[in-house]
Amino acid sequence: MNRKIALLPVDGRPVTRELPKQIASIGNWEVLIPDKSLLGFLKEPGDMAALEKWIWKVAPEVNGFVLSIDMLGYGGLVPSRVCLDGKEAIIQRIGVLRSLKEKYPDKALMAFSSTMRISNNYVNEEEKEYWSDYGVELWEYSYHVHRFDKTGDVDSNQKVRDLKDRIPSDILEDYLSTRLKNFQVNESLLEMVEGKIIDVLVFPQDDTSEYGLNIGEQEELSDQVAERELFQNVFIYPGADEVANTLVAKMIYQLEQVEFPTFYPIYSGEIGALSTAMYEDRPICESVKGQIYAFGGYTVDQGAEADIVFAVNVPGKRQGDLALQKFLGEVDTPHRNIGEWIKRIAHYLRQDKLVAVADTAYANGVDSRMLPRLLAEIEVSRLAGFGGWNTAGNTLGTVVAQAAMVHLQKKKATLPQEEVKARVLEEMTLRLLDDYVYQSVVRQGVRAGIDEAAVGHEKLLITVKEAFLKESGAFLAKHGLSFPLEDVYLPWNRTFEIGLRWRDES
Repeated sequence: MNRKIALLPVDGRPVTRELPKQIASIGNWEVLIPDKSLLGFLKEPGDMAALEKWIWKVAPEVNGFVLSIDMLGYGGLVPSRVCLDGKEAIIQRIGVLRSLKEKYPDKALMAFSSTMRISNNYVNEEEKEYWSDYGVELWEYSYHVHRFDKTGDVDSNQKVRDLKDRIPSDILEDYLSTRLKNFQVNESLLEMVEGKIIDVLVFPQDDTSEYGLNIGEQEELSDQVAERELFQNVFIYPGADEVANTLVAKMIYQLEQVEFPTFYPIYSGEIGALSTAMYEDRPICESVKGQIYAFGGYTVDQGAEADIVFAVNVPGKRQGDLALQKFLGEVDTPHRNIGEWIKRIAHYLRQDKLVAVADTAYANGVDSRMLPRLLAEIEVSRLAGFGGWNTAGNTLGTVVAQAAMVHLQKKKATLPQEEVKARVLEEMTLRLLDDYVYQSVVRQGVRAGIDEAAVGHEKLLITVKEAFLKESGAFLAKHGLSFPLEDVYLPWNRTFEIGLRWRDES
């Protein structure tokens, strides 16, 4: 084997482009990725023709392909929501998968295609222009159409009628036709699975809730999966940006022909484990199972029989959002016990178990009440994974993949143990710097002190860089960590995400 996988990411942000490569390196695998310049910028689509050429260029040297349909067909995840191309043009672009499988029938081909999200605000940064005027109304229309369909609730039916009067007919028609186009493209992918072109397909639910047109589409896709008996090939669950991590890890296990690990979840609170995370449609404990199952593993009921102890920090009552500063008071409540949870982590580490920590207490950042206690009692170098970024699904899928690579090395030892430990520690330090230092600390301070919309990109970057370098330096020194940081940048010229350039990054 060449120990190489070709990844076409969903866009050019570090978490979607570089993170899968970093995680795979723990398992001694190389992930080939296109040049960032080909992957677009926010609503600007990637160079789809050049990306197809890139796939054919690297195809002879890789053992398999993990391909984003959103990038291949629309030019990226955000462009998939605003693309004006017709269904036929998009399906023609993704037809390259047939040619690729015909040319390389023995090479694994996995793909992922998001169900189009529906944002519940008036921010049109990642949506069509009319979202600034009718975004909330469109979200409510979507919610109540599906709720009435599922429950027959008369209030929802009346709400739909009222919203039809408030939303201009041409805007509603455009929105619904865009959704239909994306759904029909996704339906066509099921035919590719049936035809043995796509070996594994993921339909991640991007930013979702209990009801919505996107949930109705997922239900229809799920019904079709059942009718076609594609249970082992198609996976539907909340997520988006982490899916490449999941599929790259899954492919590596299949190519290495190693049995998938088992996971034993332990939660910091029982009520929080049963609560529904923001932007998802199911309890956190079910999202844990969904992410593990999509990777290829499953959960067990006792720590003694598990390959990996999966320690999940949950909110006391309800997940908060650090980026939006919402529901913060419902996270650190008596409904959870962080101290006891950390004691359990220490217990399993003493038993030489692989333990990975996934922090889902908040969306968009690490729990600042949990992390100092964890780092005070547990050496981060003893962990097999850590994450706490964006949605619960983003965090869970990332940490599953991290821990899986550590387990793989435990089984096959294709790298010296000290090298594995060094790569894992570097990856976890990167997550601490991004997920905690930036998302939980720096971003809050920057947004409180500066009007992001009123300053230019250069001023914004200077402000972010100064704050981050100060906080990250203090954090690394306090915890005896080091990181080969070379530069800080804003991938999409906004404060929502950060980019860190470091010496080992390619």
